Amino acid sequence: MTRRRRRPPCAGRSSIFSIRALPGAVVSDFLALRRRKARPAQADLAEVMVSEADGIRAMYLGSDTMQSAMRVKDPCDLVLAYTRATMAFLLFQPDPRRILHVGLGGGSLPRFCHARLPRAENVAVEINPQVVALCRSQFALPDDERMQVVVDDGIDYVSRQTQAFDVIVIDAFDGRNIITAMVAEPFLHDCRMALREGGVLAVNLWSRHPRFHEHIEAMRLAFDGKVLTLPAETHGNIVAFALGGLSGNALRFDALTERAQAAGAAVGLDLAAMVPAMKKHNPHSGARLML
Repeated sequence: MTRRRRRPPCAGRSSIFSIRALPGAVVSDFLALRRRKARPAQADLAEVMVSEADGIRAMYLGSDTMQSAMRVKDPCDLVLAYTRATMAFLLFQPDPRRILHVGLGGGSLPRFCHARLPRAENVAVEINPQVVALCRSQFALPDDERMQVVVDDGIDYVSRQTQAFDVIVIDAFDGRNIITAMVAEPFLHDCRMALREGGVLAVNLWSRHPRFHEHIEAMRLAFDGKVLTLPAETHGNIVAFALGGLSGNALRFDALTERAQAAGAAVGLDLAAMVPAMKKHNPHSGARLML
């Protein structure tokens, strides 16, 4: 039996406050939420909207597609399935010290990593200052030395980094679609250059995107074929993991399961259940994943 470590409390709960829906607000497809528009967005950035119902606060960027969701009474709970799948990067990098999040949204993953990985520093890069302001005021984003927020174009920011991060998480959409430049060269090459030895790039993709297979192939070209995929439990998201410098023995199922049990106990996720899912969706032998 694995002993569970005591998890640190989620920072920032005191900053939560309820949002009153305005009369005549648009009804979305999710829980018939009433949405409130934030201040007018810049002309070239998606309009930011926030809604709340049944204890779930959600952020939208220019469309009815939910970008982030937070449980008000437990801000560190990962509500959306793809965010839980993204944390499978711990199977390959179980003790990251520096994590880059490209795309902040409602801050689900930065907030979770800040609370559950106390030795890690988080840097979140977000191009839209309205998103940053709302994340700080309404989505319990921590504010200390382990959570840095940079208002910048993620592509430009990554191009300036060299061996700076153990993990890079790409979760960047324009409100309606994935940002094409973030699943193509030269950005993917820049991500590889920004990772330390043994680092992991995790990219949130949409399985029904007409160019999904091109996105995966671009990642394989940038990382010498070392790419694995993990479908989220719902909604068609697939997280692709590009691995830098991982040894073959680290991909043995017994080693993956051991790391999953230890890391899952530390962060409060069932990472062990993701190992057979990895096996199902990627080339493998009887003993290990194949790259």
